[in-house]
Amino acid sequence: MAGLHSALGVKKMKAAELRTYQNFLLLAQELHFGRAADLAAITQPALSQQIARLEDSLGVKLFDRDPRQLALTPAGRVFRDGIAKIISNLEQLNQQTMAVAGGEDVSLSIGITEYANLPLIPTALIRLQQFYPASRLMRQEVRCLHHGTALMRAQIDVGVGVVLGPPPPEMPHGADVSSKWLAQSPWRLLVPATHRWAGERALPLSSLAEERIIIFARDVNPPVYDGIMDSCRLAGVTPNIVFETAQGLFGIQLARNGLGLMLGTAFVLGEPPPGMATVLVEGLPPLAIVASWRSDECRPIVRRFLELLCSEGDAYRE
Repeated sequence: MAGLHSALGVKKMKAAELRTYQNFLLLAQELHFGRAADLAAITQPALSQQIARLEDSLGVKLFDRDPRQLALTPAGRVFRDGIAKIISNLEQLNQQTMAVAGGEDVSLSIGITEYANLPLIPTALIRLQQFYPASRLMRQEVRCLHHGTALMRAQIDVGVGVVLGPPPPEMPHGADVSSKWLAQSPWRLLVPATHRWAGERALPLSSLAEERIIIFARDVNPPVYDGIMDSCRLAGVTPNIVFETAQGLFGIQLARNGLGLMLGTAFVLGEPPPGMATVLVEGLPPLAIVASWRSDECRPIVRRFLELLCSEGDAYRE
């Protein structure tokens, strides 16, 4: 607690100050006043004024501004990391205080993007409610790249996302955030049961140039999308993409209706619909599900949920 008291100083942090720090973290994450203001539910001029007052009070520039982009200064990066840790400590302090007083916090906020389905999450949540019938479950639409920031400002308790490529034997753990690989799946094509490829065990990557392909939109997960395109380029393949969808179920429906063959993993495609089949595509890195959490997390409900996620992930390790 000494570190937290020192960081906050002798003055008690007021609610308005806390909101300013939280909004600063949003701007540090988004590096765009409009998007950060939307997330903070305030106007863009109000956010700009908050940041200007914060810089004046500190006597330093936190952001470099030019007409084309916004970037953190070196001082801004140091302040971002320190404020994120303070807010995380405050949240942990609240939780520990409630637990000591007999009022354990049984809320759980999960950062996910819904396109991937992540089939292990619903079962893990159902099992969690058997242990915590009064649990309050919440979801936040947070991309995998932003899980660390969202965890440190206590927006989420657990982040679950997907990354391209086989995970290392041991996932790297940072000082503040830990991660664990849960499961992985290779890429498949969803094809009509009457298609010439329906009976094949596997197809080469070059197959993506031979038929019309439906794929997830780049906005859904830019690193994964770019990784697939990079693998295709390295193999000398130009996929014949006819549609990019932001909704997995819509892509499956388009494939059923004959628009093209859908590229996906077991996390999205699941069991093929009637009249459809899936065929393995060789040459693409697998898609892995990764969970992240605060390294000093002490709440039993969060630890239990992580245990259940690991247990459910075993069924999807293809």
